[in-house]
Amino acid sequence: MPRIEPFKGILYNPKKVEISKVVAPPYDIISPEMQEELYRADEHNIVRLILGKEEAGDSEANNKYKRAGEFFNKWLRENAMAQDKAPAVYVYAQVYSTLGKKKLQLGFIALIKIEDPSKTKVRPHENTFAKPKEDRLNLIREVHANLSCIFTLFRDKNGSVEKILKSTAKKKPLFNIVYDDVRHKLWRMDDKKLINKIQKAMEKKEIFIADGHHRYEASVMYHDEMEKKQRTDKDKGHGYAMMYFTPISEEALTILATHRLVKNIYMDPGLFIEKLKAYFHVKEEASLKGLLKKMAAAKKNEYLLGMYLRSGKLYLLNLNLKKPNTLDRLIKENRSDAWKRLDVSVLHGVILNNILGLKDKVKDEDNIVYTRDPEFVRKEMEKGKFDAAFLLNPTKVDQVRQIAEIGDRMPHKSTYFYPKLVTGLVINKHVRD
Repeated sequence: MPRIEPFKGILYNPKKVEISKVVAPPYDIISPEMQEELYRADEHNIVRLILGKEEAGDSEANNKYKRAGEFFNKWLRENAMAQDKAPAVYVYAQVYSTLGKKKLQLGFIALIKIEDPSKTKVRPHENTFAKPKEDRLNLIREVHANLSCIFTLFRDKNGSVEKILKSTAKKKPLFNIVYDDVRHKLWRMDDKKLINKIQKAMEKKEIFIADGHHRYEASVMYHDEMEKKQRTDKDKGHGYAMMYFTPISEEALTILATHRLVKNIYMDPGLFIEKLKAYFHVKEEASLKGLLKKMAAAKKNEYLLGMYLRSGKLYLLNLNLKKPNTLDRLIKENRSDAWKRLDVSVLHGVILNNILGLKDKVKDEDNIVYTRDPEFVRKEMEKGKFDAAFLLNPTKVDQVRQIAEIGDRMPHKSTYFYPKLVTGLVINKHVRD
């Protein structure tokens, strides 16, 4: 069962730094340009820890991971950061707008005991890759801390956890900043009775990873390393991972669609359309705005995809499910029904793999570009850089839960949770003997 623990968080000292200038997005969405901006924002920006610059002459003895550890210890000595004196759970709220609607995402930050993978209730939904896991593992080895939260979801059917969080959120927050058009608030909850209530409520719950799969698996790898070295449980670094937990809610959570722009399609457009008609109702649309509006109106069990060809023509593709076993016949992977019924699985399984035969080519990111911005799609297609673009509706939160529950993994770039948690609000430093 999930074992949730409070911890003595390390927080930036607002008397020494301006909080909005020292936080950063998650490391894996920081571009080189953004990295430069964050470096310039403040000498204590967390980017120096989570995504330090590589320098000429870097070696095993001197590299970005070593420098991260040095910066971290220096900032603690300077009191730019300080550790809380008592264990706490940290309540974290994000107030944001999407499609003109204001939303509140409310959750809490705590530690979770790392368990045997065969017994754990922590459920991933995405595949991971060796290189980013090794990168995060190298960082943990040097900083001896969880620098950022793994973003997770849980069911709170009776609202018992949310009720506790909302009562805490009525108080004055420790931090209240606006970053990237999102308001971020953090509270310290050190009331033992309230923490115990949260622990009890979370005991039998399944935990679904939304973001942070590589960080979680790196934490598991670090735990295994420390176990082999026979470190005691006093070193919380190998026993626990820092997570942000928020109730599953279609109202509070937002997943953005990730569209695909594809090169190297060697098929006559007319023939391509004819092949599509064997599986889809194909309707030409007059504008990108109109196409997206019709896609957004998709009904339950209706698969609507958008297509933008090099010719400038736009199409709405509606999968024809009247033909028996359409998905099972076309999507050959030995996957769950829930996986086969994702819009992104339909796109890749039916169109890119089956009709166009691009299965191997789309593995190469020189041939495919991902974006969440339809306007970027329009501009790139007008430049003639791509043969086709495929527009998707967002994956639903409940689909993420279903896939994770049955132990399946979603296709690459299936989910983009928004807004992202900012890194730097709280850190879990490992206790070292």
